[in-house]
Amino acid sequence: MFGRSWPFRAHVRNGIIQSWPHILAQYNDEYSVPCTNDEVSKAWLNNEEVRKAIHAEPINVSVIWELCTDRVRYTHDSGSMIPYHKNLTLQNYRVLIFSGDHDMCVPYTGSEAWTQSLGYKTVDEWRPWLTYDNQVAGYVQGYDNNLTFLTIKGAGHTVPEYKPREALDFYSRWLEGKPI
Repeated sequence: MFGRSWPFRAHVRNGIIQSWPHILAQYNDEYSVPCTNDEVSKAWLNNEEVRKAIHAEPINVSVIWELCTDRVRYTHDSGSMIPYHKNLTLQNYRVLIFSGDHDMCVPYTGSEAWTQSLGYKTVDEWRPWLTYDNQVAGYVQGYDNNLTFLTIKGAGHTVPEYKPREALDFYSRWLEGKPI
């Protein structure tokens, strides 16, 4: 298996993944790519009540939350996650893998191929899933061992950001054990 780069079989480099500030620093401010507008998420995730609710350490113990930070030393590859997923699904844990069909970071076709690589039998053929008001919101396929793969039409990498209504719809149903 080729780690994070699979199914494209590209070389995976060892070491820390550089953030945009690191990558752009070599160009001496010749290029400037803003991360994104994180004003709302920054205010929300730095709120002490929210931090308490999500079991994050208080700011005075930890640090303020930032979207683009150099503090996280994330390594490129931690190996294949397939054994972990197989272990959990074979223990009857339900798994939902979802992907926006406009995701340019992790294309849904890669997520679909990865899901199929688990080797589970299809039990619910590829079909559209509908929102509560009967709009086609994407496609879903079910597999043995409580594994579900779902796409969301028009969503990018962060599905709830692009399609909040649809995300709430499918995720609520999945959490309640209802069909999607």
